[in-house]
Amino acid sequence: MANAPFARSASYPTRTIRLVCPFPAGGVVDVLSRSLGQTLSTELGQTVIVDNRAGAGGMIGSLEVARANPDGHTLLFNSSSLVQAPAVAAQKLYDAVDDFTTIGSLGRTVMPLVVPALSPANTMEEFVAYARGKRLAYGTFGAGTTSHAFQQLFSDYNKLEMVHVPYKGEAPMLNDLLSNQVACAMGTMSTIAPQIEARTVKALAMLSPDEVDGFANIPTFKNLGYPAEFDWRGGFIGLFGPAKLPAEITDILEKTFTKIVSTSAMQNIMKQNFVVGKPSVGRDAASEVAATQEAWTSLVSRLGLVIN
Repeated sequence: MANAPFARSASYPTRTIRLVCPFPAGGVVDVLSRSLGQTLSTELGQTVIVDNRAGAGGMIGSLEVARANPDGHTLLFNSSSLVQAPAVAAQKLYDAVDDFTTIGSLGRTVMPLVVPALSPANTMEEFVAYARGKRLAYGTFGAGTTSHAFQQLFSDYNKLEMVHVPYKGEAPMLNDLLSNQVACAMGTMSTIAPQIEARTVKALAMLSPDEVDGFANIPTFKNLGYPAEFDWRGGFIGLFGPAKLPAEITDILEKTFTKIVSTSAMQNIMKQNFVVGKPSVGRDAASEVAATQEAWTSLVSRLGLVIN
């Protein structure tokens, strides 16, 4: 393309690019992967097909990319589940740092802790008081996820005896929250924001290092005086290739990624899906992945989370 000279190479890409999304259609990872894939296709001059390969917390699709030929024609779009799922699995199928080439990160996703509208608690302090001495249930969108780990950490920190109820995704979790089957839940902001705005749920805290635009009234855990462990800076979401991706191909993809995320169209999509923080590529993005892996491994080890 005349307006993107760096995005073309005599040797790459030479055919259709398969962009693996390791989650079902409709979720935030899928929505962003399709937006990125469409623009990648335009910039690189080749068809980009998004292939949803869901299962095992994202490990099935991720493992396919880890095992793929490192020629740039099989890529992965994934969230921090890339490091989270292997850390809690009984069998570690891959290493997020060693088995992938990090191309770029869009930023971070954030998660609110919410209760049903009919909950007697309107603040975190009130909820802790309400939960004390009761075996209240907390809902998550899957065992071993961010939603699971941080609600368990919340329960442990406050010396509560809350009971974990895992669901297969956010939709059934949210349905049971709205019908008061669980006392609280934590999910992605893109899924829960409409319920907050409709006042069918009440947000007590945000799992994010910073306040979220448009929802500054929701305090972060840090604002509420919780320790540094709750100042979660993981939650990355980005583009990856297999390990040992050639430098020339990596350079093309990094530059193309940088161009795409700087466009107003992509920034609007990121904003709509509550992706916060600054995009990064190359070593900066890889360092983010490595730091998340270290912090997450330490957290789940402390909590004793292992999923068979």
